[in-house]
Amino acid sequence: MTYSNELIRKLIHFGSALFPVAYDHVLSREQMLWLLGGLSALFLLGELMRLNVEAAKRIFRTIFGPIVRPSEEHKLTGATSVFISGFLTVLIFEKNVAVFAMLTLSLADATAALIGRKWGNRDIFGKTLEGTATFLIVAMILAVTLPGLPRAGAVVAAVIATVVELLPSPIDDNLMVPLSAATTLSFFHLVA
Repeated sequence: MTYSNELIRKLIHFGSALFPVAYDHVLSREQMLWLLGGLSALFLLGELMRLNVEAAKRIFRTIFGPIVRPSEEHKLTGATSVFISGFLTVLIFEKNVAVFAMLTLSLADATAALIGRKWGNRDIFGKTLEGTATFLIVAMILAVTLPGLPRAGAVVAAVIATVVELLPSPIDDNLMVPLSAATTLSFFHLVA
């Protein structure tokens, strides 16, 4: 994938930050669950059609082909995973925990990918050291600036999310990053 196509893909990823911001300032938990649940269902239906109906596959390739990774050809795309993880995060965790976790995915992951692709040259587990460092820095900024979080817990959650994003896994990191960050932060909520 070219860098310009990666940039388009990550701009969409950055755009997903609107969901936690809306949850934090405008929408109730129930409204977020309906919104993210509905989008998850629509995207899953679209994915099922794309994976099983040849006409849908052709239309999808025509519209989104340049920004879809080859690894997503026969499985769910990252966009669908973002909506599913957002729904699960809002469903399971407290509001401030869910907002932190979803923002970490939207901002840290997208920024890390762009920096890693553009300036990364030290390979680590198929990613770049520069991208991983960027992920950690953005996650740490969120950990120390978002209100209502236990700071030590948020910092540990930022580190755990960075490690989860870095290490190879058969499970999409768009699912694993917010859920691992939220689980870690929730543990600190329990002991605080």
